[in-house]
Order: sequence, then C-alpha cells, then structure tokens
Amino acid sequence: MSCCGKSGKDRCVCDKVREIARVQDAVDNNCCESGSCHRSIQDLVSPTGGDGRDTIPFVLLCGCENTFAGLLPYFAWGVKKYNGCSGLYPSPFFRVKRFVEGKRCCAILELLYPERCGSSYFKYSNFFRTGICVEVDLSKFTGITCFHPVAALNASEADMDAGAELVQQLKSDPSMMGSLSSED
Repeated sequence: MSCCGKSGKDRCVCDKVREIARVQDAVDNNCCESGSCHRSIQDLVSPTGGDGRDTIPFVLLCGCENTFAGLLPYFAWGVKKYNGCSGLYPSPFFRVKRFVEGKRCCAILELLYPERCGSSYFKYSNFFRTGICVEVDLSKFTGITCFHPVAALNASEADMDAGAELVQQLKSDPSMMGSLSSED
C-alpha cells in the first residue's frame, strides 16, 4: 500500500510502530478478531499504567503534494462479515497487531473506531477494536500521531455502524479534515 507514491528511506514511522508493537505485546495477547508516540509508549509501560490499557491508537500521515496542510490521515479499508453480509469499513485509526515476519516495515494493523467524547468529532474517550486487519507497508508514510493509551473495547455491530458513520463524516468533509490539526 502506498501513500501518494512515497518510498521512504527514513524509517522513523516503521521504528515507532515497531516500538508500539513491542510494548503492546507486553500487556496484551495480540490476536486478530494525541500527540507524541514516545509519551504514549511510556504511559503504557509505566508502573502506574497497569490499569488494563492495552492499545496505543495512532493515525498514519501522508505527505502528498497538492494537499492543504501537507499531511493528511491515511484511511485503510477492511472487510467484515455480519449476519451473512460482507461490508467495507474505512478507518484512519489503527492498533498495531504485529510485524510481518521477514519484513522490516510491513505490519498488520487492526482498524479502530473512536468512541466520541461529547459532540466533538475530534475528541474521543476510547476506541473500539473492530477485528478488521490490513497489511501495510509503513515505509510509505511520512508521519504518525499517537493517542493516549486506552483499554480498547470490542466493537458490537452497533459500535461498528456508529464508528463507520463517524469515520465517513471525517472522510467526506474537507473542512473537518483541515481542522484536525487545530482542534484541542
């Protein structure tokens, strides 16, 4: 998967996601079905962090020409089956599951959906694990933004529908995407 055709020699995104995977593995069994990442990693492994938190949610950023602000979140698409029907689900929010064996920068990421905090589209109280995974070449991204560690919840069908609706609103309204960096 590529992000505007970038092929990075700098592996800072790969290295940061690898570190997130390492510390998440220390507190959770990783099977499939913000701000500073360094701080989020420290919060997850701190002696006071043992309160059930098992996930550092993050957003991958694309540095593409002809975009406002220069960096935009990458939206991955995954497939999930409910009640005999398969559906496509997009999300810019991820949880690293593991790195692909033998590959330095390819990782399996689980799509997350946010749980809104109040009426803001940009404030989240937690994240839902969707069980939807995608394989991503992390060398194609120019940045990463991490949220505070959370005890991610398993998504019900209603949570999936609400999360898909919220993500679609974020994706379809350019003014909302442009304000991602200015929202407190």
